[in-house]
Amino acid sequence: MFTERLNTLMAALEISSPSLAKHMGCDRSNIDRFRKGVRVPQRDGKSALRIVEALYTYADDAGKTDLLLLTVPCADASSGEQIREALMRWLFEGETDKKAAEKTAEKQQKNSVFGQRLNAVMELTGLSNARLGKLLHVDSSYISRFRSGLRSPVANHRMADSLCSILLEQVCDRNLTTELAALMKLPDSALSPVDADLSAFRNWLFDIAPEDPIPLVMGMLDHIGSITEVKKLPLSFGEAAPADVLAENEPSYFGQAGLRRAVLRFLGGVVQRKPDNLLLYSDQNIEWMVADPFFRAQWGTLMALVVTGGTQIRIIHNIDRDLSEMADAIRSWLPLYPSGMIRSYYNKVPNRGLFSGTLFLCPGFACISGANVRGAEDADGLYRYDTQPAVLAAQETIFRAMLENAGELAHMEPAAGAGRFGKDTITSLTVLGNTLSLATMPEETLLSALNRAGADDDTRVRLLSLRRERKYVLTRIAQKGFLHEFIPLPSREALQNGSVPMDLPGLSVAYTPEDFAAHVKNVLALSEAYPQYRFFPLPEPVFPALRVLISDGTVSVVRLSPPALAFRLSHPELCRAFVSYADGVRSQYKQDRLAVKQELEQYL
Repeated sequence: MFTERLNTLMAALEISSPSLAKHMGCDRSNIDRFRKGVRVPQRDGKSALRIVEALYTYADDAGKTDLLLLTVPCADASSGEQIREALMRWLFEGETDKKAAEKTAEKQQKNSVFGQRLNAVMELTGLSNARLGKLLHVDSSYISRFRSGLRSPVANHRMADSLCSILLEQVCDRNLTTELAALMKLPDSALSPVDADLSAFRNWLFDIAPEDPIPLVMGMLDHIGSITEVKKLPLSFGEAAPADVLAENEPSYFGQAGLRRAVLRFLGGVVQRKPDNLLLYSDQNIEWMVADPFFRAQWGTLMALVVTGGTQIRIIHNIDRDLSEMADAIRSWLPLYPSGMIRSYYNKVPNRGLFSGTLFLCPGFACISGANVRGAEDADGLYRYDTQPAVLAAQETIFRAMLENAGELAHMEPAAGAGRFGKDTITSLTVLGNTLSLATMPEETLLSALNRAGADDDTRVRLLSLRRERKYVLTRIAQKGFLHEFIPLPSREALQNGSVPMDLPGLSVAYTPEDFAAHVKNVLALSEAYPQYRFFPLPEPVFPALRVLISDGTVSVVRLSPPALAFRLSHPELCRAFVSYADGVRSQYKQDRLAVKQELEQYL
């Protein structure tokens, strides 16, 4: 009976053996054995639960739950759990006398390991969100996102260290080290009130492998969310570029200290001359730039003066850098992006040979160049400082040749431009937002908001056009691949108080309960019309000040507060890291259509 019914249902759903195997996380040969009757799983066994879960998940993802219910009798199809139970009964009817399993596949954990462990320690010590937030000097909502698994401070080393220290202090003050050791599955003697092991506790609390890209992604997003326009420079020009450095006439510099001195001389001269272009490339370790706090302040001051002086900077990053090093390099440049004067690229040609290269060029002024044994630059690096026109022309030819083999790494544009993201090329997209999107907003709801706000004609035309563009992107992607939106749903009180923002770039308008209900109704209609469009509620925003759009080839991070900008990232490794992050969010917060529908219908 099981074999016949499995084949019948797979035919009705048009799911192949490889596809079912992928959903089950097993080899295709296992599915073939099931379909041929060579093997019949136990009704109350793990394999049966996985088959039921895979069939239901496939039907739900493909928008074929109705087809499943045409084949599988289900007296109450009001929830995914009821359908799974009916599917289990139908598939295994008559196969065994054993009692049917009362539970279907275990629900995915809503919290990450970090969130679960933080929650356990907070409950152990009696710490509330508000109390821990006060001790960490952050808002209690931030702690809430930690506990729910939406966020983790592991990318912020200072906050992670402070969190671990505070928690251990609370444990020790309450004489709970024995209980903490039990949570950590360590012997009672492993932690003592006097010298609780901070390193062991940190490793246990975060439980993140070194290669995990999630901390890197969250760290980058935190940096993008926190940048501000350059208003006050860290240092004066004289402090950043001392007169004795600017007066030097040295042809060569040595080691890390020498490179720093050459760069201060070079950038100081650029600030004084205000040239049109600055061309930068380096594939050596960036410790020379980021390790010394005072030099970093000097560098930051001079670079800010360069861009505010009207100089366009083109920088080529090396694609073969370690991913975390690449992220550090991008973060170092982020404060300069609001100027609109930065164009960054990545080198597509692999270059991990014996030598590293550095080329900082200001056409018509000066050039710093170096080719050194990789790993020995800090101590033994040799860097030439040239000003001869013939040398500068030759170096510019070299840079232009590298630029021809480079792809754009990060591009800054006005926030409204993010609506054109993926208009013609992206086939699958994950969106993390803080409110329902303009792409799913009914035109009538937008017009109502524009009328309430007293928007002028230019604003009306701009937002109506932007809505059409974003809706086009949504429908095109949903027809070719998938588009998943992860959005928090507001409380009734927030709606009544007028504190739920609308996704209207450049215009501050809040939802009325009526407009929110109309928008939710349209989300439900789009979910029915486009099976590959999925809306998933979040318990709260992941990054309240950002809207993040993630695809295989491009990532767009939109700032929702001034400076309102969109950062577009195209580096393949960075995109893969963001996709991995999106997959993690999806695995935590994905719900079946019926559950989402019931949650949304509460607003109608």
